[in-house]
Amino acid sequence: MPLFVPLTLLTPLYRVPSLKCFSFELSRTTTVACQTLIDALRVDLSKIEKHPDAANLLLRLDFEKDIKQILLFLKDLGIEDNQLGTFLTKNYAIFSEDLENLKTRVAYLLSKNFSKVDIAQMVRNAPFLLSFSVERLDNRLGFFQKELELGVKKTRDLVIRLPRLLTGSLEPVKENMKVYRLELGFKHKEIQHMITKIPKMLTASKRKITETFDYVHNVMCIPHHIIVKFPQVFNSRLFKVKERHLFLAYLGRAQYDPGKPNYISLDKLVSVPDEIFCEEMAKASVQDFEKFLKTL
Repeated sequence: MPLFVPLTLLTPLYRVPSLKCFSFELSRTTTVACQTLIDALRVDLSKIEKHPDAANLLLRLDFEKDIKQILLFLKDLGIEDNQLGTFLTKNYAIFSEDLENLKTRVAYLLSKNFSKVDIAQMVRNAPFLLSFSVERLDNRLGFFQKELELGVKKTRDLVIRLPRLLTGSLEPVKENMKVYRLELGFKHKEIQHMITKIPKMLTASKRKITETFDYVHNVMCIPHHIIVKFPQVFNSRLFKVKERHLFLAYLGRAQYDPGKPNYISLDKLVSVPDEIFCEEMAKASVQDFEKFLKTL
């Protein structure tokens, strides 16, 4: 499948030297590289220019030597035409990477039984992934397998779903693990279960985690073992949970014990649209719910 303009035709015409990139006049050669990125790949240079090192890199770019081989590599990896612009806007520095190093990193992931489709998905969702060395990637995979005591397959599935775990800071992850265990009182197996269902729990803000738990556990009186079954509550907007709980409490229907009649599933409480929430859980109209919200 060709790019917006086929790679064989991506030898751009020289533009008049009045084109500005990074708010300064570009040389004739640099104009070709920048114009290629803008016209054919739809890279957003207005975002790139915010990075102080970007100008020096793009000033050195040559289309044939630097850009074309990386584009072919990304295409072969599985990055689609309409995804290249977004990818390169975020990780323009990939043009400074040695192509053989990039191939080595892909080969490493393949050796760990990540499929080519998996790798393409990970690179799309974490554009800086291939900018990290094999040693860094290996250390990260080892950290999550050891720290979370997960098997190889579950570790692999975890980072496929949230590849930022391989590229971001480990400090939030370590802090959140302590919060779940020491402050919120979850057992290790419970934490394992929750983060494999909702990987973002590892990188969520401590404030969001603790405020959500405090409301669900201490106000709604939902015990740990039920929260563990429906960890998506930590990925929900707390104000929405509060609104719905308060409406159910007002109607006398805030019953979250599965062993009793008129049980309200925590999963459905945080996931269904208002129409279904009102009809199936609150047994009220959307208009009644909207009127109630105005009283809060």
